[in-house]
Amino acid sequence: MLSLTELLLLVISILFGGYIWTKYNLLYWRRKNVPFVEPNILLGNLVDMLKFTQSSAENLQQMYNHKNAQDQPVLGIYILSKPALLIREPELIKSILVKNFNKFSNRYATTDEKGDTLGSGTLFFIKNPHWRELRTKLTPVFSSGKIKQMFPLMQDVGNELDKYLSNIEIDKDNSFVQEVKEVCAAYTTDVIATVAFGIQANSLRNPDADFRKHGRNIVDFTLSRAIELTGVFFIPVLAKLMRCKIFPKESATFIRKTINYVMNERIKNGNTRNDLIDVLIAFKKSAEIDKDMDNLAMSNEILVAQAAIFFVAGYETSSATMSFCLYELTKSVEVQKRLRGEIKEVLKANDGKITYEAVNEMEYLNMVVLEVLRLYPPLPFLDRTCTLPSGEKEFSFKPELDLDIPNHMGVFIPMFGIQRDSKFFPNPDQFDPERFSAQNKANIKPFTYMPFGLGPHSCIGERFGLVQVKIGLISILRNHYVTDCDKSYSKMIFNPKAMVLQSKDGIFCKFVRDPLV
Repeated sequence: MLSLTELLLLVISILFGGYIWTKYNLLYWRRKNVPFVEPNILLGNLVDMLKFTQSSAENLQQMYNHKNAQDQPVLGIYILSKPALLIREPELIKSILVKNFNKFSNRYATTDEKGDTLGSGTLFFIKNPHWRELRTKLTPVFSSGKIKQMFPLMQDVGNELDKYLSNIEIDKDNSFVQEVKEVCAAYTTDVIATVAFGIQANSLRNPDADFRKHGRNIVDFTLSRAIELTGVFFIPVLAKLMRCKIFPKESATFIRKTINYVMNERIKNGNTRNDLIDVLIAFKKSAEIDKDMDNLAMSNEILVAQAAIFFVAGYETSSATMSFCLYELTKSVEVQKRLRGEIKEVLKANDGKITYEAVNEMEYLNMVVLEVLRLYPPLPFLDRTCTLPSGEKEFSFKPELDLDIPNHMGVFIPMFGIQRDSKFFPNPDQFDPERFSAQNKANIKPFTYMPFGLGPHSCIGERFGLVQVKIGLISILRNHYVTDCDKSYSKMIFNPKAMVLQSKDGIFCKFVRDPLV
């Protein structure tokens, strides 16, 4: 049995050994002769983010703009004491996302595969080769033809949104004040529920409806949720130790119960809607015919996971884009005037209705949305991990860069920082849709604009999301214009606990009733 003195010496030796090991790791980029930001010995370069005093978007942007990073293609960073790489050069971004995709196909973000089968099985988090199989099966859901079929259902929800706003009591000055993120989230929740699952969620009519309540719960970044998701995205070891989950327990139970019920009812009744549920059912049936027990679709949890991530990603990213757009329109009177003018012309030409073709032909609306996504990419960074074939220990960035990195190193692409870099976008903090005019968008340097990601792992629902956002904005602006109010931010403040881009305390706008036709 150890004496007290021996025990004390053992503890001191362990602590000292840990200190030496940490210091050695924190000299990694110096040994590599790569520019880096001097790290905190405990938290690395993510001090403000891990203390939840700064959003992930701003934390990575701060490193991207660091004096040591200027004119450098990469910057060495540390997540705690673990080295990682921040990518600044568009050609290197292309190398990672496209040219060498097979070696960077997995996200650095990792959830607990045993404790969180629902979260880890989603298309967003699942690793290759299962990712490729799922992506191939799910891609047809988001074809332009399928989205055109979904359009009338999306338009119906848009009409509900217009009706909801038009029924709000106005003040003497013909206006009312509204927190827009919640309104937009209710709209996008109802769209996802009806077009993907064939369910009437009724979020616009009832803010406490089940779909809205659980959707809100999943992206409500309380301190405990912030710790969980920070672990998932930046500290995978911690995510597994803490059994972090993408979906809170109550919400996961609701999603499983709802999706399983809808799938079973479809199978029993033989009904089809050409939506996500039908694709998942077909996926499952093909697996049963193949008798391949290793087939992903033999796991019901995998099927439910795809519906779960489509629900959350589909409503949250689009509602954020819509609300940030309304915020910018309150500060850009001429942009809003021109946009409403385009909407008015389309409504007049189509007897007050909006068609799929008309939405896709609205050039200025498209320019506005793309500019909003430049300033406010919903997920403000891309993360990948180097995953090499057996026998390979290092990946070389040559000829673009004389640098080798080891297997499993994390690489981060700070979209929020890149898309606000004056080198690529003059006056980067100015809201200017003209950047995306037919004449100007050709001047945008490739791999500097990527709100949906780029390459094979880009967002599968990009086209769906854009149409959903555009219908929502048209539905809001056809009978109202927006201005700022006493609760409006003069400058946007982001939620420091959120992994996605969120405003800190909501986005408030004044709605002035002003029908276009």
